[in-house]
Amino acid sequence: MNKFNLEEFLPYKLSILSQTISRLIAQEYESRFGLSMNQWRCMVVINNTTSITAKEISKNTLLDKMTVSRSLRALEQRELIKLSASQIDARQRDITLTITGQDICNDVLPIAQDYEKALLGSLTESEIQALDSIAKKLIFTAGNLGLIK
Repeated sequence: MNKFNLEEFLPYKLSILSQTISRLIAQEYESRFGLSMNQWRCMVVINNTTSITAKEISKNTLLDKMTVSRSLRALEQRELIKLSASQIDARQRDITLTITGQDICNDVLPIAQDYEKALLGSLTESEIQALDSIAKKLIFTAGNLGLIK
């Protein structure tokens, strides 16, 4: 039987890194703003556009449609987002942040950026550039393999 060293498997390492960082940051915005990790991911994507649909949020976050739907419902109940009829497709709803939603994004983004700065602080400038380049290549390759739609 072939032994498999999980700790040396790249997808495993990337998953552990991603989950560790996401949970670290999530603790902060969950305790301070009452947002789940998925709600925050949806809000960030909405914040970067003037208007977006749930389908586009799902594509941009790689969250499944049901997770996005639950997150959006919770955000709407808290009046952090506004849903309105789409001008392009009557079956879709355009989603925007409310003023309160924008305020929360403005409060959380610096926190996330501070965590990023702290994490990258352990790397040299050339390591940061290499990490960025490698991450972009791996995302591109995963997309070409059909892993990212």
